[in-house]
Amino acid sequence: MAREVLKFQASGPHPVTADDAALSPRSGCMVITLAFPRPTQIGEITFRNYYTWAVGVHVLRANVGGATNKSTSKGGVTGSGLMGAGIGLLKGEGGEWRDPTAWQVGVANKVIMPHPHTETASHAFISITCLESRVEWQEVLGLRLVLRQPSPVWRTFSVDDITAYRELPRLPTFSVSVLPQHQQALQAQETPLERLIRQTDNALRTPPPRAPGARQDEPTSLVGNYDITSLQYA
Repeated sequence: MAREVLKFQASGPHPVTADDAALSPRSGCMVITLAFPRPTQIGEITFRNYYTWAVGVHVLRANVGGATNKSTSKGGVTGSGLMGAGIGLLKGEGGEWRDPTAWQVGVANKVIMPHPHTETASHAFISITCLESRVEWQEVLGLRLVLRQPSPVWRTFSVDDITAYRELPRLPTFSVSVLPQHQQALQAQETPLERLIRQTDNALRTPPPRAPGARQDEPTSLVGNYDITSLQYA
């Protein structure tokens, strides 16, 4: 059964602002806002990286039980284009959308491009689940993806193909081989050296294969062999 894909309106990426003055797009920090039409539960978001070094996720939640986001806020990031009407603010939520302190930091800084000056993982497929967040993804009105790229090598950076799912990703099915209890106990107690000794002993004690057409009572012809007890060459 396919998971439910959530609808949202995306805005950005926009360079971060400071003191109401837009910074250069090369400032190293961009923000993408996802606005959901109604409070919703989110299990996972996925996207394709485009030269972004690290991403943070800030969460805007609807009032739950009379408590506002501001009372449990851990801070936010103000971005150009995020406070205006261009993102399609929800009715009655305009004040919270415009207030940076109403946004809670769910994921502070997840590195998705380990070496910012090289292309390693620059186009990787990324998944972030609600289990990675310090804030519950319940009754969510909006998400902000805070993108960071400290390297001056790349002219632009962003993320593409953003998808939000209501449920967590399902684990793939797999089979587990069941060993007899005596073998499980043996494997649990053996050290690597003991395992090597046992395997070598079994290999030395295994009789060589008989030649094709040889009788059962006919001894196998060997050039030489070891007496495993005395380790003397015969």
